[in-house]
Amino acid sequence: MNQALPPSADRGEASAALVPLYVSGVFREAPLAFRAQLVECLMRPMGALGLVAVANGVFAAVRHRHGWDRLQVTIEDTARITADQVLELSAYLQQAAPEVFRQVADLVGRQPVVASGLSAVLLLQVLRGWKRG
Repeated sequence: MNQALPPSADRGEASAALVPLYVSGVFREAPLAFRAQLVECLMRPMGALGLVAVANGVFAAVRHRHGWDRLQVTIEDTARITADQVLELSAYLQQAAPEVFRQVADLVGRQPVVASGLSAVLLLQVLRGWKRG
């Protein structure tokens, strides 16, 4: 049975749904130092309640460990964070603060080693489509 391709709007929505998956892939593929920068970028728009609600509070624990008054994510923190937790955080942010992904794209784009990974290439392609759409 041959299925027709969905309309372009549906394809755009389907691509957008992959953003959290691609962000978690970038996290998985990136060096630890970049992971810390990525997690900081993702945590920046999050309030205390959101941090507690997502990924069993792992991101709230990071924030609490270094003090609520300033955001700091260390390499040691990122070694404890899993790609699945980043996936959950990204999925939450896609609904609550999708503008953060522009910052993620800028961050990834400034790191040639990271930007050359498969997940990063796919993420940047989808996010460029968002800008055009």
